[in-house]
Amino acid sequence: MKVLLLGAGEFFAPFIAEALAAARQEVAVLTRCKFDFGESVRSLREDPADAAAIAAAVRSWRPDAVIDMLHDTPAHAQAVLAACAGKVTRSVHLSSGAVYGPDPICPVDEEADLVRPDTAPAPIAALAEADQVVLSAIEEGAPAVILRLPELYGPRDPRCAEWFFARRALDGRPHIAVPDAGLAICHRGFVQNMARGVAKAVTAARAPGQVFNLGEEKLYTLAQLARGVARAMDHEWDIFSVPGHRWRTPYDRTVFFDLRKARGRLRYRDRMIPRDGLELTLAWLCQQPRGDEWTWPGIEEPFNYPREDELIEAHGRKLEC
Repeated sequence: MKVLLLGAGEFFAPFIAEALAAARQEVAVLTRCKFDFGESVRSLREDPADAAAIAAAVRSWRPDAVIDMLHDTPAHAQAVLAACAGKVTRSVHLSSGAVYGPDPICPVDEEADLVRPDTAPAPIAALAEADQVVLSAIEEGAPAVILRLPELYGPRDPRCAEWFFARRALDGRPHIAVPDAGLAICHRGFVQNMARGVAKAVTAARAPGQVFNLGEEKLYTLAQLARGVARAMDHEWDIFSVPGHRWRTPYDRTVFFDLRKARGRLRYRDRMIPRDGLELTLAWLCQQPRGDEWTWPGIEEPFNYPREDELIEAHGRKLEC
């Protein structure tokens, strides 16, 4: 099978290409990225967001399947569907669990309502509208697949939420604060496992015309993640619960998905356990540390240790292992 990958960077796309190659698929990437995907992957140096370039690539390379990594606006989704119509056996559109909104009823299955575009942040509203375009095409018989991904992590992650925790360990912090006892469960996905899920969506016979949630099979609370970081970095610290309205961290919201459909129709299983994925991620971060300019949405001064210490002193409650 020939697979065309639309849009690529140095983070997720190489893992998808590797997973497809391992499944004996022939892969081409439509991208402006100069990343070396290896000799087995063909690079087509065009703009993957340009409708004409997408159509030309589909016509000239004649793929059996297309994976759209730039599924972020209804106009782009329509352009991909138009280019694929009658020319490919399936198109796979990579969406996000963010389309379910910030506080969905968990576990979230694929039938859950999407955010209303008039109430959601603009990027998430556009993503939900892109999903609706593909869903309408599926109703009309298009062999399309929507994959809703969790928070991705792994080597080469440009956002690297784990740096919030890793830097504290590298700085020798004896304690760390987590909001509301660290009970939040934010669904994550190690990039190598999620890439295999994408490859499964390309090859599984029962995938076309379906929507699937993806994510790690084993879930961790925020406090368990903090302990896992310390263990992986051979560090020890005490974990303190502080009021959530006074303190923010990455992964401090609860949202997790029902994966039964992906397990059944795609035969999806984690190949790498989250503990090993976290260790690989942290090893990469230690080799490629982030600077003081690192930020995370909603967190001001993420490494303001005096403020964290004061909060622990005033309101902290030590969590037992």
